[in-house]
Amino acid sequence: MLGELKQQLMNLRNAITRAEVFQGTKPSRDFGIIDFEKRKREYYERAVIGYINTIKKFSSQLPKLAEANKGDETIIFQIQKLISELNDRVARKKAIDQLILLCEDIKEPVKEMLVPIPENIPEQIEDDVLADLNELEKCYHSECYRSVVIICGRLLEVALHRKFYELTGKDLLEKSPGIGLGKIIAKLDERNVEFDPGLTQQIHLINQVRISSVHKKKDSFAPSKNQAKAMILYTMDILNKIFKPKDL
Repeated sequence: MLGELKQQLMNLRNAITRAEVFQGTKPSRDFGIIDFEKRKREYYERAVIGYINTIKKFSSQLPKLAEANKGDETIIFQIQKLISELNDRVARKKAIDQLILLCEDIKEPVKEMLVPIPENIPEQIEDDVLADLNELEKCYHSECYRSVVIICGRLLEVALHRKFYELTGKDLLEKSPGIGLGKIIAKLDERNVEFDPGLTQQIHLINQVRISSVHKKKDSFAPSKNQAKAMILYTMDILNKIFKPKDL
């Protein structure tokens, strides 16, 4: 977050400088030049307002950063105070320089990585799996736990479809595009593919979230952080087991 804030501050400083350059341009008898310079000045002035508004959005995230960086609360709240001064044309240049220095003084906490890449993922589905894992990580850290559950369901579907194809040479996505997770597992069970007993409960949880997402219900299911975390870890374990080499 602080890296993004620093970049926006540098963009703001540059826009202010450019706006001042065109503000101080000497009058010319060539009205075409005057009109061009006016448009450029207005462009950079709008850019200044846009960067300030973007930077102000970071203020709402700073309290969480203060919680994570217990030794830096004073600096973080100083950043928040300086951001509030950016609308002051006289004070904002100094405030920008101070903000950039303060951003460099704080080390952002390292996010907990929850999504280890499963081993032995078939090449044919590797790109899809990696894209979902990346999305999964983002959703978890953004506290979008319902999305976490739904992506876990998609990962299981992709993996189970691929496993069935490897065993039978048949593509269920073509023959039964709407088939549910439970039915895929039943078909794999017929092929003597063994699954952890807890997989049924996980599928039930995924279906609960999907149903409440599509159909309006009085009480929508909202997974907790711990439930989302457990589901991620369990899903990764299942993917590893599905594609574990037979000789291991």
